[in-house]
Amino acid sequence: MATQTNDTPATTGTPHTIPPTAILATEKFYLRRYEPADAEAMSAAANDPELAKYLRSRFPSPYTLADAQSFIAHCNSLAPPALTFGIFTAEAGEVAGTVSLEPPKGDPIYSGTRELGYWVARKFWGQGIMTEAVKALTRWAFANVPELLRVEATVFEGNKASERVLVKTGFVKEGTRRMAIVKDGKAMNEEMFGLIRADVQV
Repeated sequence: MATQTNDTPATTGTPHTIPPTAILATEKFYLRRYEPADAEAMSAAANDPELAKYLRSRFPSPYTLADAQSFIAHCNSLAPPALTFGIFTAEAGEVAGTVSLEPPKGDPIYSGTRELGYWVARKFWGQGIMTEAVKALTRWAFANVPELLRVEATVFEGNKASERVLVKTGFVKEGTRRMAIVKDGKAMNEEMFGLIRADVQV
């Protein structure tokens, strides 16, 4: 699944250069908005039933090239404060996943809240990339989006890896929505987590 993105150099031994469109970078990865040329690599990374297992039903499975193209077009059509970024490896510019802070839908009283969403390709599981990405993006968002008061996230019952990501990045478990989810015919609880501006040092 090492499909190259448009930023990935040919296999000549040339170091990968982090593009100026990146909003932030660490030793392991950088975040930037998806571009149309990323669709093939994104669909290859996302097309995994184990990945979709703990994601909402709107996440396609199988994940086709057309799904990736549609998602990228949708992201590029959104005006701020929608914040959806691809996670790319610093070493090669490979698509490792997606992380987003979506504005709330419905009543404007929630305008200070963003909902965190993320996925990481299976080949990068257990490497700490998502923990770093969530921590980096949430801190960046609190520093750069003045109206942001709160980031919230929900986790399907049994998704311990995702819970660990949230706890490690400072989220507080706020409660359980009992039998709130039906996925693949199975009813389960949903765990609620929140991170507010006062929880982090910006």
